[in-house]
Amino acid sequence: MQDSDLVLVVDDDPAMRDIVRGILELDGLRVIEAGNADEMYQQIEKHIVSLILLDIGLPGHDGLTIMREFRPKYNIPVVMLTGKGDVIDKIVGLELGADDYITKPFHGRELTARLKSVLRRTMVDERIVNIHNSEIPLISFDGWTLNLHKHTLHNPDGDNMKITGHEFAILNALINSAGRVLSRDQLLDHISQGGRSHSPFDRSLDVTIARIRKKLGDTPNDPKFIRTVRQLGYMFIADIKKVSS
Repeated sequence: MQDSDLVLVVDDDPAMRDIVRGILELDGLRVIEAGNADEMYQQIEKHIVSLILLDIGLPGHDGLTIMREFRPKYNIPVVMLTGKGDVIDKIVGLELGADDYITKPFHGRELTARLKSVLRRTMVDERIVNIHNSEIPLISFDGWTLNLHKHTLHNPDGDNMKITGHEFAILNALINSAGRVLSRDQLLDHISQGGRSHSPFDRSLDVTIARIRKKLGDTPNDPKFIRTVRQLGYMFIADIKKVSS
């Protein structure tokens, strides 16, 4: 995490925003606020936002609708605030590109821990990039290009595909171990930088793999890139080429 980390809290309840602001600022994070989708986008245009804490229960333009419109355009990590019983909403939020969720009511320490975990794993993680390939920033596979320095993914037509910090970390880890199975534990370690709060059965990993496959046009039944190895983990199976420029 960096001193400049700025959290945008999006909630229609001013009292809740005040509570969250107090908790996060007490823990050294800077906070700005928005009460709805329009204000959220205005804040994004004015500030360099490190993370968005988005209430799923916003009236009118709810959190899931915002995520559906937001994720194709922005790479900013998002943590969703959900109600205690909203299991389906949590899953849908992850599938739409949220990086994590936290359930209300929450403990202040849990809130800051979850947000800081997302901030850590969306930073450039030099441990994920193979140190021996540090001078070779581009990885090519079947026309696709992964830029290890800029954290970007381009399709065979050259289009920049939006990719979250989670997705980049998992795809990079799989590519660095191409032809070798990575277990769920190993992959979860890559997205948590060793400070993992996820269990080996956390559904967020499956959701992340599914999102990567969808972007690559891959399918689990007839994979070209990522193969599921039952009871073991996942393996990258495409041929890769390192490109120096």
